[in-house]
Amino acid sequence: MKQIIKLGTRTGIQSGKKLGNTLKKTLASLSLSLAMAACPVLAIHAEPADKPVIYDSGNGYTAQKISHPKTGVMQPDGVVDYTGNGTLAANLENGNGDRGQNYSWGSIGYGDYMYIGTCYGAWTTTLQFMKMNLGHNYDDEVMQKALDTYYHGHMYTGEEDGVDALGILLKLNVKTGDVKILMSKELTNQNTIFRNAVVFKDKLYFCGAVNTIPCIYQVDPKTDECKQVYAGMTLDEYMAAYKQGLSVGIRGMCVYEDKLIVSCINTKGAVICESDNPTDQDSFQVIATDKELFGYPAYHYNDSIYGGSIFDMTQYGKSLYVSICTGTPKNAPDKNTMQSFALVRGDLQEDGTWKWASVAGDMKKDGAKYTFGIDPERTRSGAANLIAFDGYLYIGEYNDEEIAVERMLFDNDFTFMNLNFEQSINLYRMDQDENIELVVGDADKMFPQGSISGLSSGFGNKENQYVWKMVVHDGKLYVGTYDASSFLLPLDEYMNDENVSDKWKKKVDKYVAKLTGKKGAVPDSAYTCAEYLDQAVFGFDLYVTDDGAHFTKITDNGFGDPYNHGCRAFGITDDGLYVGTANPFYGTQVWKLTAEETATAQNKPNGNSSESNASESNTVSDASQNTVLDTGSDTQSDAKADAKADIGAQSSDSGQSAIPFVGAAVLAAILLFILYKKRNVHK
Repeated sequence: MKQIIKLGTRTGIQSGKKLGNTLKKTLASLSLSLAMAACPVLAIHAEPADKPVIYDSGNGYTAQKISHPKTGVMQPDGVVDYTGNGTLAANLENGNGDRGQNYSWGSIGYGDYMYIGTCYGAWTTTLQFMKMNLGHNYDDEVMQKALDTYYHGHMYTGEEDGVDALGILLKLNVKTGDVKILMSKELTNQNTIFRNAVVFKDKLYFCGAVNTIPCIYQVDPKTDECKQVYAGMTLDEYMAAYKQGLSVGIRGMCVYEDKLIVSCINTKGAVICESDNPTDQDSFQVIATDKELFGYPAYHYNDSIYGGSIFDMTQYGKSLYVSICTGTPKNAPDKNTMQSFALVRGDLQEDGTWKWASVAGDMKKDGAKYTFGIDPERTRSGAANLIAFDGYLYIGEYNDEEIAVERMLFDNDFTFMNLNFEQSINLYRMDQDENIELVVGDADKMFPQGSISGLSSGFGNKENQYVWKMVVHDGKLYVGTYDASSFLLPLDEYMNDENVSDKWKKKVDKYVAKLTGKKGAVPDSAYTCAEYLDQAVFGFDLYVTDDGAHFTKITDNGFGDPYNHGCRAFGITDDGLYVGTANPFYGTQVWKLTAEETATAQNKPNGNSSESNASESNTVSDASQNTVLDTGSDTQSDAKADAKADIGAQSSDSGQSAIPFVGAAVLAAILLFILYKKRNVHK
């Protein structure tokens, strides 16, 4: 039996008016779908599981939770278990998880294992950046109480005993579920912050920072030996850079031909290095400096994406493509807009040197083919993630959420966030001649015919704000997103829930006044933001395509967990594809993704389903999951026509009438709506 997931059992999650709106949308969709086949059923619950937790998309894709497999969604996970006083354990029979291990961050699959470098306390770490580097001198105790109030205790703000376990590197046997911690504060006296990972010459390389020093570690999968092979600067150099407000962690890393390519911020600025023997620090040679990258990299904390600098790199054809954060306060077009990302191409010359060209950047000064951010009407994307697939380079936008969060939290101003919602993420692809097509996005002057998939920006969901992670597996491209609405659950409850507690709202008002220094009416920008949230489905999205134009939706609600706000990591193992989530509430989760061989975008609808006994109740049909995303076609106009025809309807493989099922579903939804209208979950 698969675990059933129940709606409405968590305070602040789709309760009151929000659930009512969801049910109204469900009824509307059902009434439009009288000819569809039996709808898959979504059920969500937040209680411990004694059965496998399986998310069924309803279109041939399933995801099974393998981290803490006996624990349901919306429950503590984090892969390992916190055991008090900053210590961790793994493989405990009845472990309580570690909520602090928020993200599966720098991760890679190898053999039967998924190696995971975690991001610890993502939100608390971000707040410390704001305090130490951006001048927000808040009181730590007030901030913690405020967050606990806003999120009803669901947001992770620290261990109850006041001791941090910090970030770790672990390996997870995806077949047995066994976990081994390789690096941690307790085991090796190290705090790891690994953002990226690659396989190179049968070794695993993780980049980021260890004990604050920007560095690269090598892991031997045969022996589990972990050793530093590259450091971007010394401790003294790091301290000097930190005082200058430099964001010095290593983020970009890839393999080009027979070389490991890494980016770094050192005492001279942004650099890209190569090595054909990365076991030796001296083998790393600089192949591009800040100057050779046209002065584009922005690497101060008050820059775009907290100084994301050299953001992503990948080989496409015979060239190395590099996406770069460029936005600074100096080049910002206006108060609520940062300059968008640049795209640079590197070509290896016969003498071993590299020649660099601007592809997207300053068209006049640097001869770029495209402006910053590719499309001159697009102004929100501070960075981009890259991947090569099926003869194209795919470019996924990454909106600047860091500034938006800072403004909301300390200024009570939602304007920057609203502009991000207004212009959700696009996905582009570029051919070998550097001609760019719009794969997912809204029509505009540059792309008057719209996207080749027929999908609008954000895959149709405004809350999608990053194309956060992409991977190619088994001939298909998987695209995972970051969903900003999960962070905004308090605003949704405050503004959109008719059953919200007045007592809770007064507490929120008190802390907003303390943190912002502002009292009085709710700002107009908050009303606008709440309108976006009222249409949102909380939790990350995951899509798959085998041709880059026809997309199938696997999930748009974080595998049934609204706290899973990001699809952050993939691991390709001998046992298949695994997904690591970003969850700053209850800790990262790892799921095994399985695709039926017969599942295609052409013959399978999208949806969530959960098998259960007929006696099991509290299930709600999720019509939003029944949208067929096979909107691609040979022409853009056909794609749009297909999309309009597909929305709100499904084809029946069996050819049998679904009217009896729909009638029952409508009746059940009406009954549930009446029950929930009478229920105040915030009392």
